[in-house]
Amino acid sequence: MINKFVLFCSVLLISFSAIAGHPKEDIEKWLAKMHHAAHMINYDGIFVYGQNNEMTSMQIIHSVDKNGEFERLISLDGSGREVIRSGDTVTCVLPDKKSVVVDKSRPDTQFPPTFPLEIEQLSKFYNFHFGKDGMVAGRAAKKMMIKPKDKYRYAHTLWVDAKTGLLLKDHLIDDNGKIVEQFMFTQINYPDVIEKVRFISDSKNKKFTWYKAKDLQSKQGVKKSMSWKVMEVPAGFVPGVKRHHNMTMSAMPVEHFMYSDGLSSVSIFVEKQMKNSKNLIGGSTMGAVNAYGRTVGKYHVTVVGEVPHATVKMIGDSVEHIKH
Repeated sequence: MINKFVLFCSVLLISFSAIAGHPKEDIEKWLAKMHHAAHMINYDGIFVYGQNNEMTSMQIIHSVDKNGEFERLISLDGSGREVIRSGDTVTCVLPDKKSVVVDKSRPDTQFPPTFPLEIEQLSKFYNFHFGKDGMVAGRAAKKMMIKPKDKYRYAHTLWVDAKTGLLLKDHLIDDNGKIVEQFMFTQINYPDVIEKVRFISDSKNKKFTWYKAKDLQSKQGVKKSMSWKVMEVPAGFVPGVKRHHNMTMSAMPVEHFMYSDGLSSVSIFVEKQMKNSKNLIGGSTMGAVNAYGRTVGKYHVTVVGEVPHATVKMIGDSVEHIKH
């Protein structure tokens, strides 16, 4: 099973007169301000994250100083799980399992969600507009809308703090206008200083088992040639990561491909089928995430991403084994 920790995003039509006063440079200016705020200012807030008609409440504490960037995510529901980042190190605290896992950070786990800074290439596949400004968590917010030009991507509506640039609210919307994933701050503060003690988990004082996650990419795997190829992807999706590694829950080596259009991304996993394995056949949906699986000879292909079902199916059906 491919898990995902949290992560994070309605489109409304606006009139031409509202669009005309906001050239591409203004959109990019706000995206740059949003990116800067996410990483370069202090903030402490509570947000709700929702998908599949379920809402989760979390606290986020973020600080940056001469020593780098620090962040702590605390689940306020359920077991109280935490994610603590210090530089490129991520510590996941799992109170329900009485364990702590230390790993290296990955770009797709950043929160708040990040967006591209330049939209020239993306403009071939998305329309970018400003909407009517509003209020989020008691703060004046600038509204931006990103609408795809085809059925292979989701739409986004963003509300950005008009003063600081921090992303305060985010809706991810399918082609039927349904919100499939969302997050929104309900409280937000911008302290000048955040004490380092606030980034220390209570697990330090408890008898938890600590684990250090292994590097997914083995030295041996780097030398192996990729024997699978993706034959068809939606326009604009280009290859990114390609690697051999062993998945945590799988004894067999896995080939991993990633494709992205700069805003949306898809991962493809190919592994040899094991006896009595319960691999996904057909489609599966969890909130904004769609997955598609099929058997190819003695192998199983799984495609996963925060994209519509049509995207993962197109890609999954096109994966072929290349005979050398």
